[in-house]
Amino acid sequence: MISYMMGSFMISDSKIPEHLNYILNLTKSYESYFKKNMESLDINIGEILILLEIYNNEGLNQIDLVKKFHVTEANISKTTKNLLIKGLIIKKIDADNNTKKLLFLTDKGQDACVKLLKIFRNWNDEVVGDIPMEELIAFSNTLSKLSENSLELI
Repeated sequence: MISYMMGSFMISDSKIPEHLNYILNLTKSYESYFKKNMESLDINIGEILILLEIYNNEGLNQIDLVKKFHVTEANISKTTKNLLIKGLIIKKIDADNNTKKLLFLTDKGQDACVKLLKIFRNWNDEVVGDIPMEELIAFSNTLSKLSENSLELI
């Protein structure tokens, strides 16, 4: 077994670094919790972040979503089409550029986002528990750096 130091962490070539396991566990927990608690909503796990981004930034377009989530245009196109069919969003032509279509929530989409945010707050409260805010801020900063570094690879 070959090991090497990364900062103050000992990394073994024979296993996945512990921090990656922790990130995967958080992701699995998040997805499982949402699937279990959003059964009444006609939304799949892949649509949640897209819908909530439109909720937070109504009037953005599909290219904005591609840049935000680092996914393909085809992926965003399929997801927004599904959200349109489900009656959660609408597209409007940009008054300044008639080739650009802007995304907005319907009333049904607004209601779904309110429910999704409540589910997220409940999950977050359970997961965060009594972790001090300064630790959460440091963790968030570290995740941000890891994310930036990983995006440089793609």
